[in-house]
Amino acid sequence: MISTRDNVVNSSFYQLVTKYNLHHVLLWLIYYLFWVYVPSPGITRADFYINSFVIVSIHAVVSYFNIYFLFPVFLQRRVYVKYIVAILLTLSLGALLEAALFTWLNTIGPEYKSGLLSPRFLLITSMAIAYTAASTMSLKLVKHWYEKEQLTKELAKLNTETELKYLKSQINPHFLFNSLNSIYALALQKSDLTPDLILKLSDILRYLLYDGSEKKVSLTQEIKYLKSYLELEKVRHGNRMNLEIAIDGDTDTKEIAPMLLIPFVENSFKHGLGKDMANGYVKVFVKTQVDGLKFSIANSKPAGGSEVSKQEGYQGGIGLINVKKRLRLLYPQKHELKVGSTATEFKVELDIKLN
Repeated sequence: MISTRDNVVNSSFYQLVTKYNLHHVLLWLIYYLFWVYVPSPGITRADFYINSFVIVSIHAVVSYFNIYFLFPVFLQRRVYVKYIVAILLTLSLGALLEAALFTWLNTIGPEYKSGLLSPRFLLITSMAIAYTAASTMSLKLVKHWYEKEQLTKELAKLNTETELKYLKSQINPHFLFNSLNSIYALALQKSDLTPDLILKLSDILRYLLYDGSEKKVSLTQEIKYLKSYLELEKVRHGNRMNLEIAIDGDTDTKEIAPMLLIPFVENSFKHGLGKDMANGYVKVFVKTQVDGLKFSIANSKPAGGSEVSKQEGYQGGIGLINVKKRLRLLYPQKHELKVGSTATEFKVELDIKLN
């Protein structure tokens, strides 16, 4: 969800204001009006405007000098002592300049001129300039922090998208490798089923090329893709395996990240059914809910276990490891994945909140 702040920042008005620094103009205009209406005894209304302009101009010069020179040269480099000395000298020069201009312009009463170079006037003036410089520095730091935060968010988003593209690119070769192996095995046997398998594979590749690049696809499309793969494997394994797939609920109104479920199916066939195993099975169950999806898949395991599944700490193949990473990136705090294994069965249960 896009926040109100993001809407404002991305608006054309905000971009225009930032491009021409109109916010600077507005800030100093408001500050100027403040000084115009500060009571100054013994000064005419016309001189109010001149004096206020002098004060605001000096405050602005010191503020910008602090922000664009002293801050990057000393403070950002953590040369704190030099910064303190430099800012104190700058404030003193600003106060002296203000006293000199008031003396030259003759916009204050004669009875007040004698106090322009007094320590009291210079101290009060330096404090006023310091207050303005500190305020503008605070605004600059807030803006700097906000821009850094936005950059961090953009980099995090870019890194996430890059990692997702990398993980998705791993799925395609992994899937193609398995499918082509299946077709190759039947081609060696000169099976009449080979053309049908090639046709099913072309349908799957069409899905990968045209829908796999989308961020979200219809759950109906994902399940259709899932069925095509299951049918392909069913034809390859023939009567030595039992395939069950059950769909419960409305899939047309739900959307899901593409190619998210297929690694579970690949894992079942690759690591579950042994070459010499008879009466193996793969059972797939999909159930949609108001705000999410329940998916489960269970497969039989060879009596002796496959070579991969015998490894200590085995939790599935490359595809399963891949999909775990994608789930963490795409559905953080919105999914629950359970992987269970017994001597005769491997089972995966996945709950996702899709909305």
